[in-house]
Amino acid sequence: MSTPSPAMVQIRFGGAWSLLIGVIGGMLVWGGGSPVRALGDPQPGAIASDTTAPVVRSVEIRGNQHFSDQTLKQNLRTQPNRRILGIPGLTWWRWVYQLGNSDWMWSRLGDALKSGGEPPARLDSNTVVGDTERLRLFYRQQGFRDATVSYRIESSPSADWARVTFSVEPGPTTYIRQVRYTGLDVLTRSQKRRLAQQTVFEPTSTTIGDTLRFAVQGQRYREPLLLEQRRRILTFLQNEGYAGASRDSIRAIVDSVASDSFDVTFRIQTGPRYRFGDIRFVVTGTETTPSRTDTLSATVDSSGGYQPLITARITDESHLNSSILRRSLQFSPGEYHDQSAIQATKRRLESTGVFTFTSLSPQFGEVVRDSAGARYLPLRIKGRTRQRHRVRAETFALQRESIGSAETSLQLNEFGVGLSGLYENINALGGGEAFRLRASGSVASGLDSTLVSSRQLEVSGSLTFPYLIRPFRPFEQLFDLTSTKTRVSLSVLTARRNKLGLRIRSRVNAQLQLEMRHTPTRVSRLDVLDLSLSNPDTLDQFGSRFLDRVFGPEGGGVQNPVQRQQILQDYTRPQINTALRYTFRSATANLLRRRNGHIYELSAEVGSTLPLLFDRFVFAPGTLNYSLPGFFGGTGGLTGRLLYRPYLRTTVDLRRYVPLGSGTTVAMKLFGGVAHPTAGPTVVPFDRRFFSGGASSVRGWRLWDLGPGATRLPADTTAAAQGGLANILGGDLKLESSLELRTTLVPSLLAARWTGAAFLDVGNVWFGPRNPGLGSDGAPSDSTMPTRLSTAEQVNVGGGRFQGLESLLDVGVGGGIGLRLEWEYLVVRLDLAYRLHDPSPVNNDVFSDDFGGPLLHFGIGQAF
Repeated sequence: MSTPSPAMVQIRFGGAWSLLIGVIGGMLVWGGGSPVRALGDPQPGAIASDTTAPVVRSVEIRGNQHFSDQTLKQNLRTQPNRRILGIPGLTWWRWVYQLGNSDWMWSRLGDALKSGGEPPARLDSNTVVGDTERLRLFYRQQGFRDATVSYRIESSPSADWARVTFSVEPGPTTYIRQVRYTGLDVLTRSQKRRLAQQTVFEPTSTTIGDTLRFAVQGQRYREPLLLEQRRRILTFLQNEGYAGASRDSIRAIVDSVASDSFDVTFRIQTGPRYRFGDIRFVVTGTETTPSRTDTLSATVDSSGGYQPLITARITDESHLNSSILRRSLQFSPGEYHDQSAIQATKRRLESTGVFTFTSLSPQFGEVVRDSAGARYLPLRIKGRTRQRHRVRAETFALQRESIGSAETSLQLNEFGVGLSGLYENINALGGGEAFRLRASGSVASGLDSTLVSSRQLEVSGSLTFPYLIRPFRPFEQLFDLTSTKTRVSLSVLTARRNKLGLRIRSRVNAQLQLEMRHTPTRVSRLDVLDLSLSNPDTLDQFGSRFLDRVFGPEGGGVQNPVQRQQILQDYTRPQINTALRYTFRSATANLLRRRNGHIYELSAEVGSTLPLLFDRFVFAPGTLNYSLPGFFGGTGGLTGRLLYRPYLRTTVDLRRYVPLGSGTTVAMKLFGGVAHPTAGPTVVPFDRRFFSGGASSVRGWRLWDLGPGATRLPADTTAAAQGGLANILGGDLKLESSLELRTTLVPSLLAARWTGAAFLDVGNVWFGPRNPGLGSDGAPSDSTMPTRLSTAEQVNVGGGRFQGLESLLDVGVGGGIGLRLEWEYLVVRLDLAYRLHDPSPVNNDVFSDDFGGPLLHFGIGQAF
């Protein structure tokens, strides 16, 4: 589509002065009149920007009553060197640069240091003079037309450094009194009313007649406000059929009616109104095949006798079905031109993944008029398709943090390598459907072993439709979606964990998911069916390496018979689960960098409903066994009974990233989740419970090492002394919050940005009201029992339940520092974390001597 030329916005003032304001690059610039000379200006070139000039130590702005210093400093080019956390004197990057610039430094190392540092911010008087003019211009654009700006430079006695102070006298504020739109005679009263609703002004009254008029009171005059209003008017016209409207079609006339007030008149030239005419697709591919032309039917009610068509000319592409083109259209020929519908069509085409590029351009030179005088504007849509088939192989490194070593804490931290192969067909069925098949295998070993401690093989396949399949297509009209997808996937995994004494003979997951994008930043996902089958099996060492540690000798470990049975079922019995899940996600942050914006996610699911129905009405009518027959009969593995546990689950995950300045961000996270069993079993499935502790959780604890509540799971005397086992039971409720300050230490070293972090994590998990807790008889805990008991006492009661607000005192608190190495497509994270408060009985004081040393976490990507 052609780009309109910059507009000229005419601004007329009463009295003896007149200005013409031009919009260049989308900004209004005041013209005319004599500039206000900044007080204290030296002669140009008085201080040069060289190695003899003083270093700018600080830049201050005084008299800024209406704007923040941060807003005003964005208009300045005179800046001091960056400081760590804004602390004066901590100019780390300048130190690094000066170290690299030392005469004795090895040249290659010096170049590397200088590339990661920042040269001294030398004072340049010409730049300072320019800054005064930029500040003055900013104030005038914000409605302070009589603003004056002066500056002062204070140098140190030795002339090594200088302070620059800008003084602003804003003068009186100017306001908007009245706003009018003229040239809207062709619009209906309904259209004018809708246009009035889209104003950026704050009218006290609105008059709709031949002209559209707003009475405004107390709103400061701002030129960016006029630019935004012009953009809204232009968008409205283009969406109402006036396709020829451009920025040149809208002029703002500003009249000074008092010393502090303006009237603004928008003179609008709408041009003719168009309908969509012929829609012509022109598609080229990557093959060598003859061209073909398809004519797609279009039903148009045209009283003027003109019948526009939808045609598709496809060249060098044998597999593309023209249905994908017709389905992407968000308008029909004969409808009034709507620019938003054109943009929605472009998004639909690009979301299919079939095209490398697309362009949609109205053909103003081919306008057709019917007998009734209506104008039909043809639209040409061009696209080029990608290569259909792609095969890729890659190697990768991995870190696997899990439960199951022979150590007392049952922690397993392994590092390994893997190999994967990927095949993709981006247009498998001709309608933009993408098929993906991936196979990967990996081996890993713990740091305390030279042998392979685990291995894993996974195969997954998916077919993604760029639309909603039946019977879900009505959702597109119901929710006014910008793009949709339907994904059908199947994955199979087999693994062996030697240190745990466990192998997973098969874990199968099948999923039918609908993705409905409301806006570019908001999306809903509906998992219509999420079916999972797990088939664990034990090795000979499972008892000694796992069960003996968990159950422990008499009087220790997990003595509750219900919980012991639950653990055996979790790790040894095949299980089935189905889920119906809805997830809403709003994300404006870059998912890799996460320096500003937010990521909000809400989810709710109902689990194991289908197995419950089959159990109740098909396999054993009238009874509930909470298990289903295996696929092939028999007594073991997937040939035996498949356990299931009905449940409800909901989560809230809120993440916010607030930039504090150049290279510094405050990251905040708040997470809450609840899972509740809804039938006979008193627990939810193992993979739907909550766990706390680890590299992406409360980092003062190892994976799953925190909770439940103020309890621990000791396996023997030694384990109890060291804090007990990890929480392999999980929890039904989780609350967690994190605060992290990230600041850039070195902008570029080894092609990476080096970022330091300081963090504080708070959280825990608890058992729900139906969970038997840790009592020896499975009975509910006595709510009058004291919450701070000895280790043995705590284990022998049904501890770990959430008991209202008093349970919030049983949160773990951890904090520490970290380092992130940020490459273009990868973030490597190192965190050194301490426990600041441990709620468990063995550590019931802040900074207890039993804490031991800090924990070092390694991870890929940001912690949150």
